[in-house]
Amino acid sequence: MYALIIPFGKTFDEQGLTYKIPDNLLSGIVLGCLVSIPLKNNLEYGIIYKIIDNIVDMDVKIEIKSILEIINNNPIINNYRLNLLEYISINYFTPIHNSLNLFLPKNLKEKLINNKLDFLKTGDYRYNFDFDKSLTKAQESIFQDIIDSRENKFLLFGVTGSGKTEIYIKLIQHYINQDKQVLLLIPEIILGNQIYKKICQVFGDDVLLLNSTVSEAKKTNYFLDVYHNKAKIILGTRSALFYPYNSLGLIIIDEEHDNSYVSDQSPRYNSVEIANKITEINNNKMLLASGTPSINSMYKAVKGEYKLLNLLEKYKK
Repeated sequence: MYALIIPFGKTFDEQGLTYKIPDNLLSGIVLGCLVSIPLKNNLEYGIIYKIIDNIVDMDVKIEIKSILEIINNNPIINNYRLNLLEYISINYFTPIHNSLNLFLPKNLKEKLINNKLDFLKTGDYRYNFDFDKSLTKAQESIFQDIIDSRENKFLLFGVTGSGKTEIYIKLIQHYINQDKQVLLLIPEIILGNQIYKKICQVFGDDVLLLNSTVSEAKKTNYFLDVYHNKAKIILGTRSALFYPYNSLGLIIIDEEHDNSYVSDQSPRYNSVEIANKITEINNNKMLLASGTPSINSMYKAVKGEYKLLNLLEKYKK
């Protein structure tokens, strides 16, 4: 048997490198696990991307090198994230090893290679719920529509001050009560800090905040907390999309029209498109919200790809 492997380092191949799986490693190989491989005259590390029974259509007989060792047989990247990785590489014309960088913090890769990562070590998260405000009839109707509908993609057209955040809070409570994770994306750090404080007032201080101010060491700790389903409420900028959610119930994208959701570095992905793909693969629910929805999102709502929800009155606190 053979495996397609995505190396951590740069490579000439855009869709992974082919290696033979030696018989003594067959029982331990799983998709997404970390292995060591020979590459040119060096030792390299990479993720198992695909497993192949046979290689066909090879024009030239070449010797295929073997995987050297399984470094960690915990799947660093689960199946839905491998599918997402492939989607990003193909749709944004990016070599797959470059796309891999989105999914793994730099500090995490170093610890994996040096075998210093304790996969069982996680933080202790405790969530309270202190929210005594009643939703309006319009807010309650939207909340019920989202949790009861068979559809899983929604566009909330809510004017400024209409109380979208109160709906977010009620939704978060609903999903964490089902032992699900909720990802709330915000377009910028300043706005994120404002919403973060409001969410923490309701759920306590164990809301996980992911943005560019987080150190590489903390990113690794947070990676494990999300991986083990300890962190339930995750608030962050666009990079938070790529953390290893294993029980994701809902993605909320606040101010979905904002240009900062589009990456200005390779791969130049669109966060709304990525959230759409995650929802299709993972079958969670997705809520886009804005007072000025993007043309693309409104078009999809008109076509019926998103269910349009309107919140047009100011919320009286």
